[in-house]
Amino acid sequence: MQMGFRRIPILLTFFLTLALLVSTVPVPKTVAAAATVFKKVSITKASYIQLTDANLIPSASGATASFTFSIYNGDSSAINLVDYWVRLKTAGGTKYTLSLLDADKKKKVLPKTTTTLTYYSEVGSKVTLDQLVVNLIKFDFSVSGYEKTIGQFTFPKGYSNFVKSGGFKGVLANNSLVNIRIDQINVTKSAKNYNFNLTYVARNTGKFGVALPQYNYYAQTANGLYKLSLRNKSDETLTLEPSVLNAVQLTGSIPLSVATSGWKLIVTNNVGAETNKVELPVVIFDIPFKVTTTTSTSTKTTFTNDDGTYEVELSAVQRLPWNNDDNVIADLIVRNNGSVYLPLPDLTGLLIVDDNIKLEVKAIKKVGDIGLAPGASTTISYVGSIPYNYTWKKFKISLSQKAGETVTEIGELTRSTIVPVKKVELGAVFVQQNNGAPYNALVTDVKTYSGEKTDMYAVYIEMTNKQKRIGSLPLLAGYFKTSDGNLYEAKFTKATNAVKSESKDQLIVWTELPQNVERSGIQLLMGEAFDDKGLLQGAEAARGYLRAAQFVLPEEKMADTNFRGLKVGPYTINMNYFNVWLNGTRMDIKAGADVQKDINFDGYTQSQFSFEIEHEATNQVLISQVIDLEGKAENSLKWKAGANYSDLNKEMGETLFWNEYQLNIYESFNGNRKKLASMPITFSPVTNWLDGSH
Repeated sequence: MQMGFRRIPILLTFFLTLALLVSTVPVPKTVAAAATVFKKVSITKASYIQLTDANLIPSASGATASFTFSIYNGDSSAINLVDYWVRLKTAGGTKYTLSLLDADKKKKVLPKTTTTLTYYSEVGSKVTLDQLVVNLIKFDFSVSGYEKTIGQFTFPKGYSNFVKSGGFKGVLANNSLVNIRIDQINVTKSAKNYNFNLTYVARNTGKFGVALPQYNYYAQTANGLYKLSLRNKSDETLTLEPSVLNAVQLTGSIPLSVATSGWKLIVTNNVGAETNKVELPVVIFDIPFKVTTTTSTSTKTTFTNDDGTYEVELSAVQRLPWNNDDNVIADLIVRNNGSVYLPLPDLTGLLIVDDNIKLEVKAIKKVGDIGLAPGASTTISYVGSIPYNYTWKKFKISLSQKAGETVTEIGELTRSTIVPVKKVELGAVFVQQNNGAPYNALVTDVKTYSGEKTDMYAVYIEMTNKQKRIGSLPLLAGYFKTSDGNLYEAKFTKATNAVKSESKDQLIVWTELPQNVERSGIQLLMGEAFDDKGLLQGAEAARGYLRAAQFVLPEEKMADTNFRGLKVGPYTINMNYFNVWLNGTRMDIKAGADVQKDINFDGYTQSQFSFEIEHEATNQVLISQVIDLEGKAENSLKWKAGANYSDLNKEMGETLFWNEYQLNIYESFNGNRKKLASMPITFSPVTNWLDGSH
């Protein structure tokens, strides 16, 4: 018992301290003010009336004040609204007569339901909300004047009911709650006016579609109200479906003499008969903005069309060699900073060099681009041509948008510095995600296929499909660049079949090189090919390439005596048996190998190799045998993945033989050959030359 009594003072001290701490937590002024203004007034123990909205807007006769009340009936019998009214006056005693919306002239509030009432009145032009006093009265014939004040609402000094920037407000539209907020604002200058474009978004939180009310829209400035109109006529009959985010565009012209600070968007609704029409505020938004300007050094700007507001940015300018000229590629990022989906704008561009030189251009879009999701962007490349030895000092792109037959200028964007081509270091994976058909590229091998006068210099590249489904990888174009700066056109050999997601395509990029060209330091410059129609889709000739990369190439592996790990297409051949001997005039050969196939490759073109027994000093070839790993070539040995063994012979007749020959393994490409492995052998009925001991 004594321990229990000692605990009581401790507990009391704890709770008193907690109460003091809670009481000293600061409450934001706006929250405290709203709680005071929009307080509940009890009319019974279970029912109350609450002020839920208060607005004051300019009008032709001064200003219009409106007040919305919510009445909740928590009792078991109906509340007769005839018993209640609202009076309005100023703190100085000036009285105003309030009117009730016709739609709100209800007689009763049924049990366990809520209804709203909106009252309005014309007041003086200089009256502010903090000067007004709203009294809630109940008619009571037992008191003097028959009116009893049951609640009073006042507003703190400087109070406003504007929705702050970034906020939203729920409004009633045909008994459905619709949340409204400002989405984007774009203001540009013309010769005499500000071109004002604003987009707001509305989401119907109800269960049924409702028509967007025929609201009136105004830009409130220090000089007064300026009427705004719907940019799209179709919004006049817009239906707000449940949960769908709808964008509504407003537009207007406001004189340049008007200061651009402190603007607000006022949304009103018409009430009353046509002859006695009154506009009541629905919502008022703060709309801070910056005027969009395009200067001589601008790299980005914003424009608005009937679909919405877009931001465009000149992100990069590149020069890429093509034939005897350079292709100039200007990459334009188009962004949708709004909250609803937008179609791609129809933009035309003109490339201008050193102010007066205009380049004919074509626009190239990404694969599959048809629109922009909220917050998304895409890149449109504008390509022109210029002599390769011309060096500019200034570069800009002039943008226009086309709607039907009407062309409207957007502005000029400038970026005179040239962005260097991305360099892909040895062994690194090039990741391309910006083309609509993403892929990874990895250089795996360099092979020189020798010919009589020229060599075929070939680079093998693993192309991985990073799309989400099966598809074709982009067609490419480019050049080989030697260490002394000479360019050789790159040609491309690949399979024609589609490639599954995350699977690979083996690309062979090659060129014919004179045999005296130094191979050390050669790099591959390549990108996505295009023609006059856009990104290359078929067998048409390319007109250039874009989104390029420059690959550092590995040193070529020369032929040695190792017959294991030989690469042919997606296959790895490990030769493990070779025996040759003479049986009279017949040459008998036994050959074996273990073959592995990389099943990640869906596309490849190389699948054959050959072996030869050759006396290289005299060019005598005793036998040349093709081995086909796909089993398609005639007169070939048909090997497959796994263990393989072949026994073959050849009648040699009167052939004269040397004591020693070379066993050579070759891979062929376009008629030229690359030696993969070589070792000296002799005729022996018991020797396996590939057993690792020779």
